[in-house]
Amino acid sequence: MNEIVMKTPQNIEELRNDLNRIHGKNYILAGGTDFVIKMNKSNIYNGTIIDLTGIHELNYIIKEDNFVKIGANTKIADISENNIVKKYASCVAEAASMVGSVQIRNCATMAGNVANASQAADCIPALVCLGAKVKIMNGKGTFKEENVEEVVLGINKNSLKNNEVIVEILIPIRDNTYKSAFYKIGSRSSVTISKLNMAVNVKIRQVIEEVSVIIGSLGEKAFRSTICEEALINKKINQELFVNFKEKLKHQVDLSIPNRSSKVYKREAILGIADEIIKKLF
Repeated sequence: MNEIVMKTPQNIEELRNDLNRIHGKNYILAGGTDFVIKMNKSNIYNGTIIDLTGIHELNYIIKEDNFVKIGANTKIADISENNIVKKYASCVAEAASMVGSVQIRNCATMAGNVANASQAADCIPALVCLGAKVKIMNGKGTFKEENVEEVVLGINKNSLKNNEVIVEILIPIRDNTYKSAFYKIGSRSSVTISKLNMAVNVKIRQVIEEVSVIIGSLGEKAFRSTICEEALINKKINQELFVNFKEKLKHQVDLSIPNRSSKVYKREAILGIADEIIKKLF
């Protein structure tokens, strides 16, 4: 007999107990914006749904222990407008501000964005770019931390076990020699799924001393473009640098989707993204 069981924990202890009692498939619901679509497409008629929305202690954004810490129940709209995030993780705030529509941002969570592991997710490239981690709790109440890029395995695939849930996102705080930026291109200016997105983080003094370039919607998961990073590292800021960087981006598209019909479009689209990110960073 098909049956869906709904659990609505009101605090961390109740969540732990619900995770510990799971037998069979479970689904963690935070904002639910992705899950409703998944239910319809995958014909989900049985399993346990654990709804996190009643756990108010997971709704926070704080600066602590040299991290920006974001609770798993914090809405993407709140993240996009938060001054702590804007100051210490600007590319994350920018990515959050571009997620879907106002209605989606008011419901969706960043932890859910990571766990859903869409190849077109906006928040994942920004988080990976800054070396973010997630704090994970299991049904025994044990906690561990993993890098976001290790949790996201592929299209709608994550590394979480059946009795595990993301409870917090941790973004390292760096000094003011670092700058980050995010931009995306989609089919519409709002309510859009990314056709291509990118996050860049740089440390600049006399030259670019450190760099991270993360591209999304160009494969099964957001990935680090080492050829683009090599084009920027230890270089002085000038027009020649920007031209070379954009050429490497086009080459990255060729390498990533050599036989896809979208290659021609994405070779041009990534140049537009590069222009916007260059304006923000330099």
